Amino acid sequence: MRRFLIPLVGIAAAASLAACHDAGIGQCFESGATAYNVAANGDTTKIFHWLGPDMPVRVYAEPVDSLTQNVLRGMQLWTSAFRCNELSLQQWTDSTTADIVFRNPSFLPPVPAARANLVTGDSVGACFGRTDFAPLDSLGRLPRPIRSYVAPAGTDTAATSACYHFVVAHELGHGLGLFAHSTDPNDLMYTQPKHTALSLDDRYTIQLLYHFDAPIKPALR
Repeated sequence: MRRFLIPLVGIAAAASLAACHDAGIGQCFESGATAYNVAANGDTTKIFHWLGPDMPVRVYAEPVDSLTQNVLRGMQLWTSAFRCNELSLQQWTDSTTADIVFRNPSFLPPVPAARANLVTGDSVGACFGRTDFAPLDSLGRLPRPIRSYVAPAGTDTAATSACYHFVVAHELGHGLGLFAHSTDPNDLMYTQPKHTALSLDDRYTIQLLYHFDAPIKPALR
């Protein structure tokens, strides 16, 4: 399992400063929360989020078992984290034109050889999840789609189904720009997620991220 780090201290400080001058911006953030790290491999140049022109972000779910239902639930979780409508997501039925693609294979596929150094993997006992990001293009932009996979780790159908419930939402968090993991087991973005809802810190972290001018931009559609 890969642990991604970067401090969000700079983002938090910028947000706090902005809030001092603009009460409207301040209303966009949770109070009494702590942001966790979001960037890949401790590299502050590897921070990403979707931009206004990308909205709504198109999310495709392979129509297998409960995957579509779990992806829709994850979409609702993350969009509800925002107070100022910074993110909108749309269920998309065409995987070839989607921004984020979810699949439910029997086994996780091999990690692509020509991958960006942004891949994240999660194992929660009953299931596995992984999100793959293509190498940045010549302009330093992140190609579409981001690809997420969830696969069973054993034969216990009930345990697998329960595991999918929160691992899908966790992987969607990666696809929205939370490249790192939280170190707090109460957060959905913990290294091995155990909760089905967003914590206060999950919400605060992604709120801050979407008010930050991230170095990595999405490639054009």
